[in-house]
Amino acid sequence: MCFDAFHQLKSQKLVGRWNCQIVFSDPGKRQLLNRLLAPFISRGILMEVLKLWIKGCSIIVLDVPLLFEAKMDKWTKPIVVVWVDPKTQLQRLRMRDGSMEEDAQRRINALMSLDLKRSQIDIVIDNTGSLEALHEEFQKVLTQITRPLAWTEFMLSRNGAFLALFSTFVNVAIFKKCSL
Repeated sequence: MCFDAFHQLKSQKLVGRWNCQIVFSDPGKRQLLNRLLAPFISRGILMEVLKLWIKGCSIIVLDVPLLFEAKMDKWTKPIVVVWVDPKTQLQRLRMRDGSMEEDAQRRINALMSLDLKRSQIDIVIDNTGSLEALHEEFQKVLTQITRPLAWTEFMLSRNGAFLALFSTFVNVAIFKKCSL
């Protein structure tokens, strides 16, 4: 079934250069495309995050427009959303892509609304002002997320995992030595 659906999508030139008009105007095709690609995309992102975690990166930033829809919010902390009012969002999208208003609105409507996301996240960066204001907001958020970790956050970090593993080895070695 997946192969047939993918072949059908491919015949509509969705593979390679995505045809946004088809994907964003037909919710059924968009959902099918998401069902086909989401597992591969999620697995790829998870593998990259794991590699960065092993390397010791203390902050990993993911730019995932479908974070909630793909249920990736379950393993992402903190969740930061750059928020802007709908009118400005439409205006900026049209300027960025050079798209018609109707096409840009379809794209926006295909995503969970920023206002709904705002109710499910940890940190909001307000992007309604100038670039300087955005930079200031970003600096505040960066300070907030680089603060010292709570105990539970530390245990999920690379150093916390290594500490737990080291402690386990030491306890096993002591137990074996005491048993002899």
